[in-house]
Amino acid sequence: MTLFVYTVEQMRALEAAADRAGHTYDTMMERAGLAVADVITTRHNTDETRVVVLVGPGHNGGDGLVASRVLANRGYQVVAFLWRRPVDEPRSQAARQAGVSLIPLDGSEDGWRTLERALRRASVIVDALLGTGVSRPIGEPLSTLLERLRAAREQPPRRTSLVWAQTEPQHSLRPRGPTLVAVDLPTGLNAATGAVDPATVPADITVTFAGPKAGMLLPPGSDVIGELVVADIGIPTQVVSAAEHVGEFMSPDVAAALVPPRPRSGHKGTFGRVLVVGGSANFVGAPALAAEGAARSGAGLVTLAVPTVLASALTARPDLTSITWLMLPHDLGALRPEALNVLAEELPKYDALVVGMGLGQEPVTQAFVYKLLGLRAPEAPRPSIGFVRSPQQEPEEPVPNLPPTVLDADALNALAAFDGAWEEQLPAGRFVLTPHPGEMARLMGVNVSDVQARRLALARQQAKAWRQVVVLKGAFTVVAAPDGRVSVSPFAHPILATAGTGDVLAGLIGGLLAQGIPPFDAAAWAPISTGWPARF
Repeated sequence: MTLFVYTVEQMRALEAAADRAGHTYDTMMERAGLAVADVITTRHNTDETRVVVLVGPGHNGGDGLVASRVLANRGYQVVAFLWRRPVDEPRSQAARQAGVSLIPLDGSEDGWRTLERALRRASVIVDALLGTGVSRPIGEPLSTLLERLRAAREQPPRRTSLVWAQTEPQHSLRPRGPTLVAVDLPTGLNAATGAVDPATVPADITVTFAGPKAGMLLPPGSDVIGELVVADIGIPTQVVSAAEHVGEFMSPDVAAALVPPRPRSGHKGTFGRVLVVGGSANFVGAPALAAEGAARSGAGLVTLAVPTVLASALTARPDLTSITWLMLPHDLGALRPEALNVLAEELPKYDALVVGMGLGQEPVTQAFVYKLLGLRAPEAPRPSIGFVRSPQQEPEEPVPNLPPTVLDADALNALAAFDGAWEEQLPAGRFVLTPHPGEMARLMGVNVSDVQARRLALARQQAKAWRQVVVLKGAFTVVAAPDGRVSVSPFAHPILATAGTGDVLAGLIGGLLAQGIPPFDAAAWAPISTGWPARF
């Protein structure tokens, strides 16, 4: 099933369209609450599991009441605290009839003490207080409620047992109190901008509905949602297809459909050849990681082109025994423009090129990058005196036609330092640019904070402006095409925040390009591959 990312306005329009089509708000609320209950059920058995549901006034609170009713019917001990929500409404009464204890929060000291006792005893807490409508700073009494919640979250587990160990998320690295499940999004997270109220309590799991909201994928919002679960609330496919959205939320199933078949009679030439160019005296391992990523993608042949001085350090690596080698001239480990003479003879043999990992930023190496890409800086005008002719410029050596090419790391830094409009000189649609936020900021001449605040919009904007596919790396990597398509990786995990993962990603994209996958599809598929270790 294809999932999409939505703005708040787009999600409201989608739900309204579903309601008009006969899939009512009440039905969607029932499906949402059931999804929250299912997530809790798959992680916590009923034995000694106490659930506290914090219920707010809107649809978010309604989802929480449905979840509390379903959990009570399944045998869980459930207590629901109602904030600004009547006890006598139909959903509250249905929950009570199922065995849920309903306690109104009236702001009294007795009420706060009752809440604190329940939170201390809870195994699971459900945050169903505020949804996507939050726009103002959180004030009293909600801020006091969230203070109590934060204190409960910071307490150590009530006990350590086999049951508890089985219910802890696999990626949890520290002891903590009850598991916090956010309904749609954590209270205080702005679903439009990603801004987080100081009172917000980060969730362990966020169960969102139909598709993520853009603010959940933007920092700092992406840091407080925990594990993201996207639940189907039954909106008809035809309604989803007709609705506006920010971009596609890439799933493993959709990504798998992009990979071409591998015939049994295939050979290494069938699955493409990749040339990886990178490395310098200070960055020996980066191109090797890219080459290994290209090999793991299924490419038939991978060649690593590095400064000659690096060969002795790399050829002995056991993980590179299937890699072939191309030695390039250098100055003290930095590639120089003459390396293009060697590459020019070899490039026609390859189906994809990956450039930039560990090149360094020496002027001689940046000159090599410009020459490889065929970039010419604008010449300063030469004054002519009388009838004396200006000397003719020496003819440039022909630049080889490049296959589909990934530009990563120091190749991007070279573009940022280029004195001219490089985007106008690169052939449109032939390149995949893979900047992290710092490189994106340098390419655009802005601050990193500006990039992070508008990741989805800027990736789309610059893909169109640069006429190339852009892969803006980071939590929930964004891939954008010049035609406006956007794909967002579903993975955001600290295990990927380490040196070398970007090099592997560049190699994977290059390997997929070599197998004939179009640039946007290759770039959208590759982050799914690098996310597997974080997910499983």
